[in-house]
Amino acid sequence: MLKRTGTVLLLASVALLSMGAAPEEEQAMLEAFDEALTAMAYAAGGLAVFAIAWAGVVLMAEGAEGQRGGRAKSAVFMAVVGLVIVLSAKGIALALVNGVIPSF
Repeated sequence: MLKRTGTVLLLASVALLSMGAAPEEEQAMLEAFDEALTAMAYAAGGLAVFAIAWAGVVLMAEGAEGQRGGRAKSAVFMAVVGLVIVLSAKGIALALVNGVIPSF
């Protein structure tokens, strides 16, 4: 649901920028896009904490010796990678809004 909302907001933002929307409409759309990315960042943070805690439970249940700890280690790795991706999207959007990265 959040992914679809983010995609819709991104497409609407690109459409407004390419059509030459009024500055106040453009600013309102960018603020809405930033709010959606902020919500996704909070959700990703919560899910990452839950995934890491769950990986700890799995590690305790299976043991850390040999290949048995591989499932827990990969769960932690995937949680951290997912969190980095979401936070980098927020950073890129912030750079676009502030003009660090020029938009078309």
